[in-house]
Amino acid sequence: MNPQLKYLIELQKIDSEIAELEKSQARIPKQIEAGKSDLQERQNRLKAAQDDISEMQKKRKDLELDVATENDHIAKTKTKLPLVKTNKEYTAILAEVDAIKEKISVLEDNELELMETLEAKEKVIPQLQALCKEEEDKFNAYKLKKEAEMARGEKELGVNRARSAEVARAIETKWLGQYQKVAKARDGLAVVGIQDTVCQGCYQQILPQQAIDVRIGETITQCQHCLRYLYWIEQSETAVPK
Repeated sequence: MNPQLKYLIELQKIDSEIAELEKSQARIPKQIEAGKSDLQERQNRLKAAQDDISEMQKKRKDLELDVATENDHIAKTKTKLPLVKTNKEYTAILAEVDAIKEKISVLEDNELELMETLEAKEKVIPQLQALCKEEEDKFNAYKLKKEAEMARGEKELGVNRARSAEVARAIETKWLGQYQKVAKARDGLAVVGIQDTVCQGCYQQILPQQAIDVRIGETITQCQHCLRYLYWIEQSETAVPK
């Protein structure tokens, strides 16, 4: 086989590995973000419960303040009793006091109901916090695993990029330039095998004489359709993946 073709095949193999590694590296941040969704759901549920409790505590304080205000209202209303001069005025003041007491009773019932609901919600908080902590630990472990995977990927990329540059230096400028041009136009795939007379890059049939030249391997042949470099695939060999 033509030595330059051997280098081109090797370069394609390395560059394909680099492309796959880069795709894997690009997926990792998205995988980490996706893995965080369960944790965010737990955190959102916990926050929603805590917000509900805070709102109920505020409502309870408001009710306590309303009750205190109405009790003051009763006390002030009762101070009018010694000053009344008629039974009608006296009866009116007592009716006002009774109305205030009824209002206080409703407020206290509402407060009691709110306290019972608040107590039930507060009991759920420790459980939600535990689930949140469990999910956080799980996510952190997953994140560390993915970060370690990314670090290994970066190291492997460095090695492969160095290999790619080394092989590229051994290729003549005209072949390397065409390789880079075709690779850019053909999604990174510039060197492919042929099976029978079919290019495994564009899957179109090449000329019979071209197929013979590729099989002999003494010259560098390009597909007449997609301009990819071609090499012969033996029956036991698999094509360079797209």
